[in-house]
Order: sequence, then structure tokens, then C-alpha cells
Amino acid sequence: MAAIPMQLVTGFLGSGKTTFLKNYLEEFSGSRRIGIIQNEFSEVNVDGHELRQENADFQIMEVNNGSIFCVCLLGSFIGSLAAFTDQYQPDELILEASGMSDPLSIGQILQSPILKNRVYLDHVWCLVDAMNFEKISSLQTRVNHQIRIADTIIVNKTDLAENKSDAVVHRIKYLNPFASVIFTSFARIDFTGRKSVMKFFPSGEKAENTRPDLQSVVIKSNRKISPEKLDEFLKVIQTGCIRSKGYINLSSGIKVFLQGSFDRFTLQEVETFVAPTEFIVIGNFSGEESYQKLFENLCIS
Repeated sequence: MAAIPMQLVTGFLGSGKTTFLKNYLEEFSGSRRIGIIQNEFSEVNVDGHELRQENADFQIMEVNNGSIFCVCLLGSFIGSLAAFTDQYQPDELILEASGMSDPLSIGQILQSPILKNRVYLDHVWCLVDAMNFEKISSLQTRVNHQIRIADTIIVNKTDLAENKSDAVVHRIKYLNPFASVIFTSFARIDFTGRKSVMKFFPSGEKAENTRPDLQSVVIKSNRKISPEKLDEFLKVIQTGCIRSKGYINLSSGIKVFLQGSFDRFTLQEVETFVAPTEFIVIGNFSGEESYQKLFENLCIS
């Protein structure tokens, strides 16, 4: 079997990676067999459920509760990826890395004896949240590493950035002067003619192989919450929250998909979700158990 091309999709929490994947599947899923590897920092993969709502043909392999680039998951991931490619035999692979991952070791992973004749790196995409990039880049070394290895950098959410684009581009070009830079909203781009350049692959830098100093809490409930009480809850968690995502059942009978980055939250009505409330909050905070208790106290009996 010929080696399979892999596209790596990186970007910090909330940058739009899953939306990018949905757009890619919309464009190509009918013409090729696509295998998706989805890596989630937490124990729950909300993004996997979101992708499965798409009317697209693909197979998905989930790796949760850590980064595949961390030594804690590396060994098992390599074996699982080899088995996935052998079983499904996709035309191409797309690896959506955890938003908290440091991807500098991707070359080392794909050169492992098990994978080097099965998979090769074809293109690296990095999504950047134009609105929050400046505050993130100064705090997270791994975000800078995500940019450094990219062939194409997608500056996303420009509709919300309020003239921050120039500062973002200046920082990006400093970190990676060879990458193509695209400005967009909702992670929509023209995929025509996108080829790998791989001119600037950092050497001499070490990947961050430890888990980042962030907490994650998964909130689950069989009860419903009113829109007013949900708003009250979101105002509490916005302090220290970097990313929130998941599904919530409202007292009105409506089900909503929650997405949040820092202090900005959006709620989108969904019809296909039929399960108890479940969402994740990632950030710098303490007292994770109190979030679950607070949510339950605000719910309707």
C-alpha cells in the first residue's frame, strides 16, 4: 500500500479547527476516502459529536484526555494510527491536534518505524483566532510552535477582530516568514492549488511534552436550565475561561450548542442532539467541582 498523505490541522483552543474540518469535508468527502484523527485535551470529545452531524462520508479515530505529541500518549497513538490506516485504507488523513498541543514532534512521530512507510506529512494548517491571538501568543509557547511549523496560516474570525489584523500578521511573519497567510471568517477558504511548502521547519527547539498548566472540567446534567440562569452561569465561568464547548438542554425544550472563547459565548440551536447536557470548560481556575454544583443549583428540578 502506498504511503498516505496526512494534513495536520493545528491552532489554539477556539481558533476554528473543527469548523475548518467541516468545510473541508463539505468540499471533498464525496470524492475521496477521508480518515480523521481527532485529538482532544479533555476526556470528552465534543468536536467528534459535532463532526458526525455533518452529511459527509469519513471515518474518525478519537484520541482523548491529552496531547498525542506528549510522551503520555505517544506510544499508543502510533500503534493505533497504524491500525486505523490498515483497516480503513483512506486516500488521505487529517489530524486535528488538540488546541493545547505542541506539534514540533510531528516529524519524529511520522518517522517512527511503524509509520514511516504508511504515512507522510503533506500539509500543515494553523488556525489563528484574530480576536484573541495577542493575549494567547504571549502566554503559550506551544501557540508559537503551532505557527512555526505551518505551511498555511488561516487568520480566522476577522469579522470580530476590530482592526487587529496588522498586529497579528506582524507577529505571524516574525515567527514564520515563509507560510502563506489567509484572512477569513468561519474558517472558509479556497482549497484550490494548496500545496505543501515545508520551507521553515524549526530545528533546535524542543517541544513542550508536558500537559499544559490548565484545568478542564466536564459538566453533565440530566436536568434543564432556563436561558436566564444559563446566562448567569456563563458570567461566573468567564473569569479564567479560555475555551468552552458542548450541548445544553434548555427549559424551553430547545437544545443549544455552546461555544466560548475567553469571555465571548455563542449559543446555536440544534435539532439533532438527543442526550443529557454535556459541555467542557478549559481555563485557569480552581474549584472545578463547584462549577458542576453551581450548574445543578441553577437548573430546574
